[in-house]
Amino acid sequence: MDKSILIIGLNSELAQNTIRELKMNGWDIYATSRQVGMMDDKIREFNLDVTSELDFIRLKEKLKEVKFDVILNFAGIAIASAVDELDEIELKKQFDINVFGLLRIIKYLDSNLKENGRLINISSMAEYGIFPFLSPYCMSKASADILLNTFSIETGRKVVSIRPGVIATKFWEASIELNDRALKVKNEKYKEEKDFLINNANKNSLHGASPIATGKKIAQIVELKNPKPVYNIGLDAKFAKLSRFLPQKLINCLVRFILKTRVQRKK
Repeated sequence: MDKSILIIGLNSELAQNTIRELKMNGWDIYATSRQVGMMDDKIREFNLDVTSELDFIRLKEKLKEVKFDVILNFAGIAIASAVDELDEIELKKQFDINVFGLLRIIKYLDSNLKENGRLINISSMAEYGIFPFLSPYCMSKASADILLNTFSIETGRKVVSIRPGVIATKFWEASIELNDRALKVKNEKYKEEKDFLINNANKNSLHGASPIATGKKIAQIVELKNPKPVYNIGLDAKFAKLSRFLPQKLINCLVRFILKTRVQRKK
């Protein structure tokens, strides 16, 4: 039986590695991005900016006769900032893509899923909310997971949140560029921490988990007929999950100690 999937955000390296795996497994692949023409002609590509209601209306019209087994969302950005320096406009941008983008997928495209179809969202270990200077990103991932899970409770729709740890992709380089203004030192208060964040992001782009192996794992989850609601990929993501079972005061002290130790080590 033919298997069909709609992938949102194919410009992601992780998406492209997942697509390669799914192609080998015989999936009929539809994909969206803000820039079409990124993949081969065996993949049906469509233009979509997840912040644009008009783009969703146009896509809905083009896909009105199509039903999918899976819709898989990779679209997302990461805004970084100290809380007391956080720009409200930047926070709104974060939520417009990571949360409202997912909401628009649900509102406009859920009817394109087959009766037993699944909606899968690529979340992050940031969902556990224990990463300083990344509160916008953490909040957006946690909010998206709540939105996804509540949607499942209300409708019975099968949903999956995939929460990877650090993956070695250009996502980190893009995040440094995206957060250039926020990471510039306005005063001495967070200078060392911001320097550390930039160095750590560069390190993550080289030494994180393999995007090929992670893409293969995501493809395996897509193939499952009855997947679990949540998958944590990578040891770092599994350790982050443990924060849910420990006292908040202990977690906060531990995170502050680790951050201080790593910042001092970079001096």
